[in-house]
Parts: sequence; C-alpha cells; structure tokens
Amino acid sequence: MHEENEKSLTEAMNFAMRSLASKESGERELAERLLRQGVDETMAAEVVARCKASGWVDDARYAGMLVRSLARRHYGPQKVRFELRRKGITGGQAEAALDAEDIDWFTLAAEWLARKGAGADLADPRMRAKLTRALLGRGFAQDQVRHALEELKAGQQQDE
Repeated sequence: MHEENEKSLTEAMNFAMRSLASKESGERELAERLLRQGVDETMAAEVVARCKASGWVDDARYAGMLVRSLARRHYGPQKVRFELRRKGITGGQAEAALDAEDIDWFTLAAEWLARKGAGADLADPRMRAKLTRALLGRGFAQDQVRHALEELKAGQQQDE
C-alpha cells in the first residue's frame, strides 16, 4: 500500500512539473489542476508544498507576472485585482504585486482610449457615456477615466 501511495505521489509530482513547465501557475491553480487530474486533496496539498519548497511555484512571482500581463493588455487596477483574486492570490499579495510594478494607470487608460476612441465625438453625451463604461469595464477608476477623456479631448483639439 505504501509503495502504491509513493507511486501516486511520484506521478502527481511529474504531472505538476509538466504543468508548471508549460504554464506559470499559482498554488491554488496548481492544486485545482491536480484535483481535476484525480489526485486526492491530501496528496495535492503535499505536491503543492513540495513545489513551493523547491521554488517551482511562487504566488508572489505569479502575481507579478499576471499584473504585468494584464497591464500590457490595458486593463485597469480593479480588473487586475479581480483577476488576482480569481487566481487565488490573497489581498496582501495582490496589493504587494500591484505596488511592486511601476504602472501609470492614468497613462494606460489614456493610451487605450486614444486607440479605441480616436474618432469619437466627445461632445455627444452618449458617446462619452459609452467610452466611460468601456474604461470602467476594463477596471479603471473614475478619476483615471476622467483623465483619459480629458487627454483624448485635448488631443482632438490639437488635431483641429
């Protein structure tokens, strides 16, 4: 029985290493993958603990990678926090990852809006509302949205 258990642990570790080699993951995400693979909870926790001890899985590193990836795709801080939470990154770790990255969310919102709302008529209240909803939906705060709209308006006035 013990030999069978050791074999299962080895198979679970091999699966975890293959999984981590193909995609960076957090602890919770790796545990969920192991459970879907049919590994029992106790063994999944053991595998995650071993991977963590070996440095193969690191929530702080994973959180930083996620923050950078989402910021590159022009998502705002609220959306990034939501995604971190969804991936199992705790509040403290999420905030530390956000603070560690030097991201200017105001500029990010303005860049996205300049690309997506280039020909928009900002004098039309419906268009302003549409652009505002789009930025809020991407996770930007109200002050970041306001700044982006002002930047777009200033850019349009310069072009005239």
